Amino acid sequence: MMSLRLFSILLATVVSGAWGWGYYGCNEELVGPLYARSLGASSYYGLFTTARFARLHGISGWSPRIGDPNPWLQIDLMKKHRIRAVATQGAFNSWDWVTRYMLLYGDRVDSWTPFYQKGHNATFFGNVNDSAVVRHDLHYHFTARYIRIVPLAWNPRGKIGLRLGIYGCPYTSSILYFDGDDAISYRFQRGASQSLWDVFAFSFKTEEKDGLLLHTEGSQGDYVTLELQGAHLLLHMSLGSSPIQPRPGHTTVSLGGVLNDLSWHYVRVDRYGRDANFTLDGYAHHFVLNGDFERLNLENEIFIGGLVGAARKNLAYRHNFRGCIENVIYNRINIAEMAVMRHSRITFEGNVAFRCLDPVPHPINFGGPHNFVQVPGFPRRGRLAVSFRFRTWDLTGLLLFSHLGDGLGHVELMLSEGQVNVSIAQTGRKKLQFAAGYRLNDGFWHEVNFVAQENHAVISIDDVEGAEVRVSYPLLIRTGTSYFFGGCPKPASRWGCHSNQTAFHGCMELLKVDGQLVNLTLVEFRKLGYFAEVLFDTCGITDRCSPNMCEHDGRCYQSWDDFICYCELTGYKGVTCHEPLYKESCEAYRLSGKYSGNYTIDPDGSGPLKPFVVYCDIRENRAWTVVRHDRLWTTRVTGSSMDRPFLGAIQYWNASWEEVSALANASQHCEQWIEFSCYNSRLLNTAGGYPYSFWIGRNEEQHFYWGGSQPGIQRCACGLDQSCVDPALHCNCDADQPQWRTDKGLLTFVDHLPVTQVVVGDTNRSNSEAQFFLRPLRCYGDRNSWNTISFHTGAALRFPPIRANHSLDVSFYFRTSAPSGVFLENMGGPFCRWRRPYVRVELNTSRDVVFAFDIGNGDENLTVHSDDFEFNDDEWHLVRAEINVKQARLRVDHRPWVLRPMPLQTYIWLVYDQPLYVGSAELKRRPFVGCLRAMRLNGVTLNLEGRANASEGTFPNCTGHCTHPRFPCFHGGRCVERYSYYTCDCDLTAFDGPYCNHDIGGFFETGTWMRYNLQSALRSAAREFSHMLSRPVPGYEPGYVPGYDTPGYVPGYHGPGYRLPEYPRPGRPVPGYRGPVYNVTGEEVSFSFSTNSAPAVLLYVSSFVRDYMAVLIKEDGTLQLRYQLGTSPYVYQLTTRPVTDGQPHSVNITRVYRNLFIQVDYFPLTEQKFSLLVDSQLDSPKALYLGRVMETGVIDPEIQRYNTPGFSGCLSGVRFNNVAPLKTHFRTPRPMTAELAEAMRVQGELSESNCGAMPRLVSEVPPELDPWYLPPDFPYYHDDGWIAILLGFLVAFLLLGLVGMLVLFYLQNHRYKGSYHTNEPKATHDSHPGGKAPLPPSGPAQAPAPTPAPTQLPTPAPAPAPAPASGPGPRDQNLPQILEESRSE
Repeated sequence: MMSLRLFSILLATVVSGAWGWGYYGCNEELVGPLYARSLGASSYYGLFTTARFARLHGISGWSPRIGDPNPWLQIDLMKKHRIRAVATQGAFNSWDWVTRYMLLYGDRVDSWTPFYQKGHNATFFGNVNDSAVVRHDLHYHFTARYIRIVPLAWNPRGKIGLRLGIYGCPYTSSILYFDGDDAISYRFQRGASQSLWDVFAFSFKTEEKDGLLLHTEGSQGDYVTLELQGAHLLLHMSLGSSPIQPRPGHTTVSLGGVLNDLSWHYVRVDRYGRDANFTLDGYAHHFVLNGDFERLNLENEIFIGGLVGAARKNLAYRHNFRGCIENVIYNRINIAEMAVMRHSRITFEGNVAFRCLDPVPHPINFGGPHNFVQVPGFPRRGRLAVSFRFRTWDLTGLLLFSHLGDGLGHVELMLSEGQVNVSIAQTGRKKLQFAAGYRLNDGFWHEVNFVAQENHAVISIDDVEGAEVRVSYPLLIRTGTSYFFGGCPKPASRWGCHSNQTAFHGCMELLKVDGQLVNLTLVEFRKLGYFAEVLFDTCGITDRCSPNMCEHDGRCYQSWDDFICYCELTGYKGVTCHEPLYKESCEAYRLSGKYSGNYTIDPDGSGPLKPFVVYCDIRENRAWTVVRHDRLWTTRVTGSSMDRPFLGAIQYWNASWEEVSALANASQHCEQWIEFSCYNSRLLNTAGGYPYSFWIGRNEEQHFYWGGSQPGIQRCACGLDQSCVDPALHCNCDADQPQWRTDKGLLTFVDHLPVTQVVVGDTNRSNSEAQFFLRPLRCYGDRNSWNTISFHTGAALRFPPIRANHSLDVSFYFRTSAPSGVFLENMGGPFCRWRRPYVRVELNTSRDVVFAFDIGNGDENLTVHSDDFEFNDDEWHLVRAEINVKQARLRVDHRPWVLRPMPLQTYIWLVYDQPLYVGSAELKRRPFVGCLRAMRLNGVTLNLEGRANASEGTFPNCTGHCTHPRFPCFHGGRCVERYSYYTCDCDLTAFDGPYCNHDIGGFFETGTWMRYNLQSALRSAAREFSHMLSRPVPGYEPGYVPGYDTPGYVPGYHGPGYRLPEYPRPGRPVPGYRGPVYNVTGEEVSFSFSTNSAPAVLLYVSSFVRDYMAVLIKEDGTLQLRYQLGTSPYVYQLTTRPVTDGQPHSVNITRVYRNLFIQVDYFPLTEQKFSLLVDSQLDSPKALYLGRVMETGVIDPEIQRYNTPGFSGCLSGVRFNNVAPLKTHFRTPRPMTAELAEAMRVQGELSESNCGAMPRLVSEVPPELDPWYLPPDFPYYHDDGWIAILLGFLVAFLLLGLVGMLVLFYLQNHRYKGSYHTNEPKATHDSHPGGKAPLPPSGPAQAPAPTPAPTQLPTPAPAPAPAPASGPGPRDQNLPQILEESRSE
């Protein structure tokens, strides 16, 4: 319905605008057809650079005289036109062009109005070369006969050069002039009028601050009034009022400021029903009229310029309008044109003229840093008299300076704190200072009259009675020769103007010196006095606080070229009152360390809703937000019925329904207790039909379930557990019994809360009564902060375009390991023919976060650079970016803000018509891979999780593959998230490969052994001392089995998913420590072996005391475990069958204090317990031996018995706690570090082998998960455009040329073959070039060994595969041969 109304308003606007103003086809080039006399200029450089050559695409161009202090080019269109665009070029074939200029327009050559772009910027960007045409389509169309271009900057390597084009169409004008006592009225053709839509439009100009422009009314309270009050335009409108309607119909809207500037202002009001647009000079304000009616009922008259006849008594306090009104349009009827033609339906009062009779005072515009106007005076007079009018927004500025004659001193009039200060300094006397006036910097015209003569001075402001200030003081006055208005020239010593005051910025007119009016025309043409940095016949003052750029009701204070926002008592801060001052929830206060109490929260941040006070019940693990209301006590209801129900509105304390709804929407959980007590009164009418009573929640939606029940079912709490009084009903009160019953419970569905009304409708019977009770709304949690999504491939989310007014702020967290990517981007429609607005936040490099934008001033960017760390460190980082009319800034984490102040008078173009891309740039360019969360734009949280789509590579949360990996990381490998894939960290295992499933082993010849030092004697002594002090080993806590808490851990050889029983675990290694840290209260040992010989010692762990651990093969080939913890050894027979069969066998031993867990091969796990007499610690481990024990000192005789001749066979996957000696030996880059070389020693021949030790078999990896797979074709998103087409044609041309050259070469060399005969004998050639046979290959060609097909496991759901490890895999064995084949080819 709303879209239909807006469409109707737009349609009415287009139709009436086209009829009334001629918008259709209004794009004619107006300068080209003009005669040469219509083009004028302040000066010209040469014969062929006069103004007549300043036409677009002309053979030359206009250039002013070198040194012209105020150059301008002027166009006379011969009659009034509507102007819609302006275009410029530089001078033809030269270095002369204008880079910035000002556009002035008017109906007369002695009265000009500057055209302001959006943001009150009067400066247009010009050209960058001499040939390109730069066109500006104006944001609103103005009417004028004369156009003047004032160059402000030009090419520094040349001079001013300009060719100009103006676009528009002829304009028909019907003008009415009112002198303050006149008015007209238009009578409807058919009497009273009733309409659903209306259009009012006209233009006006005036010098007065107040006046009635238009008024019409009806007998039922309908009216429309447009008037000036304090130079602001006010619209009062009502569609009628009625005693039975609760809402009044009166609506007032205000636009503009300082509209009494004698410039034309275009006004338009469009209404359809209650929706209306109010437009002033191109700025449109949409609003909804109050009341409940949609038609405008008017009597038979519309009044223009004032009231006529008896209608005056209704608006007796209104001032009639004084000024000009042009083309008054009402619903396609041009009332002004009918008045000019003296139509019978027009009634006149007074002498209304049909042309503008407003005075032309010739103002001067002071806008430069060193502006001034110097005029001569009559010297040595005994009376100094000066008067002038001025208007400004500035608090300070020099108004007048003059040296007294005969060296008597000087006189200064300055503006200070909004009043005029007078300072008279005389030689040898105390300076005389006094002030007059109050708040003279209000933007209106003020008249100053100052007279000084012997022994007294007088100053009066605005000729107001009682405002004159007289001062009696011994003075001697002699007038000087010069008077400086608006400032002092630089250097001051040359001109004799010495003042410490800053230059005045504003407008002046009617300058009088010694009683004589200064002829400013002579001053402009350098025939009288001097000037600098001023404009004549124009006043560029504008209201920079209309519209108000200060958000959230911030107060706007302005100066000549800027404005300042005061944000006190708004709840916001920042240069435009955009940044919230309070936290968004009680949870945020809890995290900042606050305690329970009353706090102010702002759930929508920088959004439009105001902050409000709540009670925060802060507990240890959560914070409850409590919002109270006015229904905390029982409300008694009688006499209500279905036709006239009782409406119990809930008014929440300090907050509106929208603000409380924002709190509930941002909370993780909300609840509200509701209770209904009844006596012979029904509730939900669950027997069937429409409920008698119900509650209304968010968005005024009715809900037919009660507390304790669920949405979608018409039940109470007792209806769920079947405990109602009447089993056939679902609420106790629906039994309709003459006794008190109650239905109560919690409402917990967040999207329906808060409760805004309770409707009761069945208490109109005899002895019927109901009571309801509602507790405060209680919420906790923040579901916006962890609204998270992960991007695994080049995917992007599309949201509706950003809707921003004058400010935009973006905040989010990101986490990635990728070096670059675009977080978000939004593009808009072109604001001119060659540029598009955009805003983008991206990770440009691993150390640079960039905020890039174009808001109409060209490409800009802010960069936060990190020197100490990289942003792709897989940690969360907070990004905050903000842009407004005052500044742009960017911040990452807690680093300082990077600021970029905006130029003064800037308008930021934040109009976007393309979708908002999150996760990439437009067209999925530069995709981001990683996680984003808590993304907010102007306080609105984007629902990232709701847009996640696994098929497009986006997933909710930031967990991804390690939660449910397709192939787990075996043998304790750690799963590492990489967003688009995952990897297995095998550093703490004895294996390698992509899934830690490749065995690393060695073949031991007879007599070969390895020793790995676990710790030195000094470290052992230190540990023993620590035990004596009853202190644990650093970095360890009791109750840990190494490896079993690693993410993705699959216990080796225990079977899939097996976990050890829960026992206290001795400790865990220090995070990040890769050296040998050992636990003396528990060991975890695992390895594989194969052998045909016995006896042998497979693994032996020695100590600095008599403790040891050994796994050995006895003479009969069986496997035995020997432990000595303390005094006597513990012996356990691991197998009863021989293991010397040459087949691979696996052993897994884990000890936790006195509990021993053993598994050999795939036999069941066995658990053993040591005797209490046995110590629970393996004290001071010293070294680990493989293959043979070469320990010095005392060795157990049983070990010595099996130690000769040594192990012969293969050992693989050896791990003792966190030490993997074989992996360290074979995978450590050479040369080793000195510490590692000293810790490890190998004696004899030890070659690498996996021993056939039953590697983990995985199913065949599909191509999309195989890290080595190269697809024949893969998607590539690019934006080459015509470049790709050009390259394609170029490559095709080169290929065709190459083929042609080969054909020509063939024809040239074989043209006469077979036709030329000779009798000379032919030389004998070998079958090979050079007469030599080809060299044999350096080695025999070896085909790759056949790989047995892997066991096919059930194929789970597809998922990205981990990146390959450094070690060789089954698929990479052929890589060298493939590369060799490619090289030969």
